[in-house]
Amino acid sequence: MANNVTNIIKIVANEEAIKSIDNRFESAGGYADVAMFVKAFYDNPEISDNGGVMNSWSLDNVGSKWIYVENNIDSGEWNIQSANYPPHEFLQRLYELVTEIDPEGYIENRYNDEGYSPVGVMVFKKDDQGPKWAEIEDYDMENPADDMDWDEEGYDEAQMSFMDEVYDFQEQSIERCHNIINLGEGEPFKQIKVSE
Repeated sequence: MANNVTNIIKIVANEEAIKSIDNRFESAGGYADVAMFVKAFYDNPEISDNGGVMNSWSLDNVGSKWIYVENNIDSGEWNIQSANYPPHEFLQRLYELVTEIDPEGYIENRYNDEGYSPVGVMVFKKDDQGPKWAEIEDYDMENPADDMDWDEEGYDEAQMSFMDEVYDFQEQSIERCHNIINLGEGEPFKQIKVSE
């Protein structure tokens, strides 16, 4: 997997929960400010003497060695960059923060790495037994525009067609993830290691 993973996170909850989480994201800093990001969402992140986040803590509690806010998309929707993997443990933490305010809230994440391998989605929500998550990934999506020059005839059409394919796959997969959890077949939350 490539180094940068784009995560489009959507919070589905009541207005109070969305506003609370949006405030956290707004205080989380910007490009490459990992320490400010984790301080906005975690009570006791493990920060080194030089002000950086310890990789081991980040991997255990965020799910990737770095994470930061790329930009706000809309109310309750954020573009987050993470290293190598979608930030599973962070999304679990985000779900917990949302449901402290709105117990019926849930989180959706649409992600892809730089080369669109993988393209995937994750959903974090509750079923009758408690919080669960589901994920669907595809490693076989091929962008025909990759073999073309940007100024070549047909490049824009090929790129747009591929992006439509990615969008359709993610929308169908989000629905499938919801169905997996609704049928009681989601995965239980991971036990997050807490620094002592």
